[in-house]
Formats: sequence, C-alpha cells, structure tokens
Amino acid sequence: MIEIPNFESRMERIESLLTEVAQGKFDQSIEIIESEDSLGNLEMGINFLIMDLRNFVEENRKKEESLLAQQKEMAEKLETIQRQQEAIRELSTPVMEVWEDVLVLPIVGVVDTKRSLEIMNNLLEKIVESQARCIILDITGVEVVDTRTADYLLKVISAARLLGGYCVVTGINPAVAQTLVEIGAELTEVKTLRNLKAGLLDCIRFLDQDPAGKGSR
Repeated sequence: MIEIPNFESRMERIESLLTEVAQGKFDQSIEIIESEDSLGNLEMGINFLIMDLRNFVEENRKKEESLLAQQKEMAEKLETIQRQQEAIRELSTPVMEVWEDVLVLPIVGVVDTKRSLEIMNNLLEKIVESQARCIILDITGVEVVDTRTADYLLKVISAARLLGGYCVVTGINPAVAQTLVEIGAELTEVKTLRNLKAGLLDCIRFLDQDPAGKGSR
C-alpha cells in the first residue's frame, strides 16, 4: 500500500475548499505541497477545475453585462420611437387657428379608430383652449372614404358642436363625394364647401352675423 503524506489534513483541506467553491467562491486554490503522489494530482486537477469555473463565471458575467446594456439600449430606442410616433401623430392631426375664433383641422391619409380618437381629442382640447367658435375640417388629403371613416368624421363634428362650434367640411374631392353617396353616408346636416378658402369665408361671414356667439351650433 502506498503511503500518502499528510493524507487526512490534505483531504480536509480539499473538502473545505470544495465546500467554498460550491458556494460560489472561486478566488482560491489548493497550495500544492506534495505533487508527486496521487493526491497531489487530484489537488492540481481541482485547481484547474476552479480556474475553469472562475473563467466560466467571468465570461457569463461579461455576457450578462453586455445583454443588460443591449436591453437598455433597446429600451431607449423603443422610447425614442414612441416619442417620434407621438410627434408624427401630432403633426398628422394639427389644429391651427387661422383666424380669430376659427380653427382648421386638415386631415391627411387614412382615418382609423385610433386616429379618429386622436383627431377628436386634439380638436376638442384646442376648442376649449382657444374658445374658438368655428371649426373647418379639411379632408383634401383624404383619398379613400368608407362607411367607418364617414362615421368617424360625423362623430368629430358632433363632438365639436356640443362645445358650441360651427362646423364646416371642406375639400371633398369627386371620388370621395361619389363614395359617400354610394355608401349612403348621412351628411345632410353637415355643411360642405369646395375648398379651404370657401370654408374660411363662410366662417368669417358666420362670425360677422353672430358677433356675440349666440348662434353657434
């Protein structure tokens, strides 16, 4: 039988170190005193194992930091995109005061549920803020109108009227006019004019006839 020097004390040291390694403490190693016996080979093997584990943990830490940095960068980009989208939506539904007591809302593109709510909110907030009495909805930039779009526009007009606004719709092109007739859109109570200039002149006449604001509708 081969005698191994300091066997018990060395085994206790190995056991203690492995316990600490199991707890995640990789910044240590076994001091090799007797390297020519079989236990010495085990001790060196354990040291190499701890080194590999330490390197593995360090690589994982770097990867985790890199992933967190990428996630932070992605979150910042998403936040930037959201701000840009909000800015684009605001630009796509501008409410402008073109005359005293006269607001113009030029609508461009497709009007869906979400955008119709934005249009309505922006318009109603501007009416309250400016106390404007006349509102012109210019749909020159709307190329396609269906039943739902017509319904959205009517709801916007109704909401503006509830705040005492006199509403005019301008810019209905021939194709849109034909579509509105075909789908049976109820626009009998909506005053429509050819273009923005005509709408503005109509609003000015309305204000001249009703300077005190008693006839707003």
